[in-house]
Amino acid sequence: MERRDQQRVTRATQRGWDRVEVEGYRPGAAAGVERHTIIGGRKSVPTEPGPRMELRYFELQPGAVSRLEKHEHEHYVVIRRGEGYAIVGDAVTEVGANDVVYVAPWELHQFVNRGDAPFGFYCIVEACRDFPQEPNEEDLARLNASPAGAVAKPFAVPLPAKR
Repeated sequence: MERRDQQRVTRATQRGWDRVEVEGYRPGAAAGVERHTIIGGRKSVPTEPGPRMELRYFELQPGAVSRLEKHEHEHYVVIRRGEGYAIVGDAVTEVGANDVVYVAPWELHQFVNRGDAPFGFYCIVEACRDFPQEPNEEDLARLNASPAGAVAKPFAVPLPAKR
């Protein structure tokens, strides 16, 4: 991936942010999910040029979900708009604008749009990080036995292709 110089200020537009392409999770996958990488980008090693952190914005259309996954890195999610569910571990919590969600390393997590309007959130992660992993049988059994199991959609969004 070719790196562009990082903008110091990225202006919001009617459709997203200036000079930020709208992506999906990956081409052909996850209809109803948009990803905007506002600052930074994934790095293979920390010494690559560019910011050490990555700020992304995800927007889920009604009925859409993020990927149910776990990974070594932690991340922070700030809800921008809409109504959703945050599944973190075995818990499910209703979330809305300005709520903040912390996802610890190796916690299974997923975000679900529970409203009739788009559900959008910012996600902050390290640029140099591991790749997500699917839940294993034990994770799914624990999830399905919890209140979160009624809301989770385990295989709605496939894992990304590793580069």
